[in-house]
Amino acid sequence: MNITHAVTEEVVGDRLVAIFNRQKELMSKYHDIEKRSGLLQTEDCPVNLDDKRGQARIKDFSWRVMEEVGEALDAISDFEHFTEELIDGLHFLTELTILSGFGPEDIVWEDSKGNDLLLTLYNQSVMEDIELSGMILNLVTDLGMMCNCLKNKPWKQTNMLTDKNEFLKRLKCVWNDYFSILSTVLPPEGIVDVYLKKSQVNKFRQRSNY
Repeated sequence: MNITHAVTEEVVGDRLVAIFNRQKELMSKYHDIEKRSGLLQTEDCPVNLDDKRGQARIKDFSWRVMEEVGEALDAISDFEHFTEELIDGLHFLTELTILSGFGPEDIVWEDSKGNDLLLTLYNQSVMEDIELSGMILNLVTDLGMMCNCLKNKPWKQTNMLTDKNEFLKRLKCVWNDYFSILSTVLPPEGIVDVYLKKSQVNKFRQRSNY
């Protein structure tokens, strides 16, 4: 199964909440798979942001986001493939946020005033005066600064508490950066549609031991 076989799903309620809820469904199965492979740093969800293993997991997911951006750039001449890889990155960014202990309402800077959180995030992220390369540079910078809040490296013998307010501020920047990239290829309704379609593909892969 691939994304062309997936069907459009009707979303009832907030669309960003729907994305987070679907990612939670996918996470439980994938955590079991990673545990069996020996690559699950910690079973905690959310992770302990003051713990080395929890921090290692967040950094792992940060790299997964960037890897998908790299795959998207490798396919930039193929619109559908480019878009699908960016949506894969959105899967990882959403899971990173859940693992960090934050929800959809935490990552929006502005008060949504009762509006759809995804639309609010989209509107505050659009950057029409900057090229894609600049958007990606912003993403790399903010992801790096976010990870720099996590000070407990594997080789360090002293433990440092994480400044969670600073971490969340950087995470919000990362979401803005990522949505600015997504806005170059998809409208708000397209983001949730492609995300849910790709989640159907991922559920099929889980069932078929892909």
